[in-house]
Amino acid sequence: MPAGHSLCPALVKSMAAPVIQWSLADIAFMSHALDLARSGLGHTTPNPSVGCVLVQDGVIVGEGRTQAGGRPHGEAMALAMAGPKASGSHAYVTLEPCAHESLRGAACSSSLVAGGIGGVTISVLDPDPRTRGLGVERLESAGIFVRLGLMAEQGQQQIAGFEKRLRTGLPWVHVGPDDGTFDAVLGHVPGADLADYLAEAGANGVMRLCLLPGSPAADQAVALNLLDSSD
Repeated sequence: MPAGHSLCPALVKSMAAPVIQWSLADIAFMSHALDLARSGLGHTTPNPSVGCVLVQDGVIVGEGRTQAGGRPHGEAMALAMAGPKASGSHAYVTLEPCAHESLRGAACSSSLVAGGIGGVTISVLDPDPRTRGLGVERLESAGIFVRLGLMAEQGQQQIAGFEKRLRTGLPWVHVGPDDGTFDAVLGHVPGADLADYLAEAGANGVMRLCLLPGSPAADQAVALNLLDSSD
């Protein structure tokens, strides 16, 4: 869905409006944002890949996803593409816009406010405690209408590795062929202990790890009950 083309749940302490039924346009725009985010999986360590689409009068005026190395974020890319057309537009974002400032870039929630965004639809909240709920709060405090939970199952699947690394310090471990969406691919374990390798990988920002089927690494993961998913 290229720019310029039109298209005919979590709880936080906020005023984010509950949505009973999403429109076909809502689903289409968020689907596109999720596709953008999916294209960045395996390339954005240590940050999750986030897709953002800016829509003005039913037309995409800006879009983007997190870039290699984790910056710029998807929202920044979409805002840069839209330029002045961002003002008054509606943002569809796969992950709650971040609330914490960084030496590598401004907080996305602040950037959306500064860009004059009129509304934001978010698939899932950010599990990072520096942002969770705070991004929504900042947007709403600026008078921006916020909706949560569109295609939340798909959104949660995309950040499963990010969430697990935040929660446990370990990457999501998958046994299957390398499809290009993983931060690292392993066949043989460097050293004797896969658990030690996973801890080191997580500390280095790896969120999604692929173990090749039938490999010693995969066999060890099965034996140690370290698998999160498999083909």
